[in-house]
Amino acid sequence: MAHSKNPPPIYRFITGHSEGGESVFEPRVTSEVPIKEYPGGMRIAFCFATQGFPVDLEDDKDLGACEQLANYPPGMMIPNGTAAKLIDFPPGYPSPMHRSMSINYNFVIEGQVECISDSGETRLLKQGDFLMQRAVMHSWRNTSGTTWAKITTVVFPVKSFAVDGKTLEARPPQ
Repeated sequence: MAHSKNPPPIYRFITGHSEGGESVFEPRVTSEVPIKEYPGGMRIAFCFATQGFPVDLEDDKDLGACEQLANYPPGMMIPNGTAAKLIDFPPGYPSPMHRSMSINYNFVIEGQVECISDSGETRLLKQGDFLMQRAVMHSWRNTSGTTWAKITTVVFPVKSFAVDGKTLEARPPQ
């Protein structure tokens, strides 16, 4: 059920391997996930990030990269890497129109949100729905006036590309 007050803290659990090669939970990185609050009350929790493809797990290099990337500017995309985030939208919240140069795998976890494109097209996404975004101009709106909505997003950078002869560029929320 969607929460009606501020979302609860989010905890990160990461798996790894023991010295003997068995699967274990990494106790040294289990922690509360950092959350940044934006004007209007939207909150983005930075769950994990990687740098490089394929991801290098040797000697836990990915864990070190995640620690460094935790302070990356608050945009949605990490060049040559991935980011996993949870986004909480307060009741009635409309986000500004924006574009990241990325592919975003979005899953609605709680509540429902409307995705609005710059063409004016909209889609209402309910709990359990999935939206694949491909470097498009869009905004979000929590359609409920009483409960929060939550999505999870995993973000992958894309190569520069053009549509109708015009090279698309990232456009931060304004």
